[in-house]
Amino acid sequence: MTPDNGNPFWSYSLTLYVREGVAAACLDLQDRLDLDVNLLLFCCWAGSRGRTLNADETAELIAATRDWRDKVILPLRGARRWLKDQTLETGEAAANLREDIKARELAAESIQQDILNRVRPVPEGAASPAAMAANLKAYLGAEGARPGAADMDALSALLHAAASELSPGAARRLLDG
Repeated sequence: MTPDNGNPFWSYSLTLYVREGVAAACLDLQDRLDLDVNLLLFCCWAGSRGRTLNADETAELIAATRDWRDKVILPLRGARRWLKDQTLETGEAAANLREDIKARELAAESIQQDILNRVRPVPEGAASPAAMAANLKAYLGAEGARPGAADMDALSALLHAAASELSPGAARRLLDG
């Protein structure tokens, strides 16, 4: 991720994303359920400040960033992934381009987080793992996602990392409840 941009949500995301299992969990959920990593992180961030998001607020966040995600982030991601997996002999120039696109993708994600923070600012408050779990479930519901066992494992890993006082089992119970 890119350096701190002054947005407290971005700072939180930088810290959470590097914790064990978080990147893999988020990317698995992104790839399997087409979930937005920034919205997953926002759900945790809001809960880390004691804020539970209702269905309308969750839908508002999705709508506020949908075009940015669809028209900026996803095309950059597609180009970056294609360059990684392509078999053409393009050498160092293509590798450098891929790194440039990766940096632009991260910058675009930082902008998306700024949008989320403006649409739904979250004042500081006492961390609530239950709020984090409720926010994640609200996001899944708003997206119409039907998580399977592997998805629930990924969500549990994310919640456990975001609320380290929770055991993995306790994180799973909050998500199942």
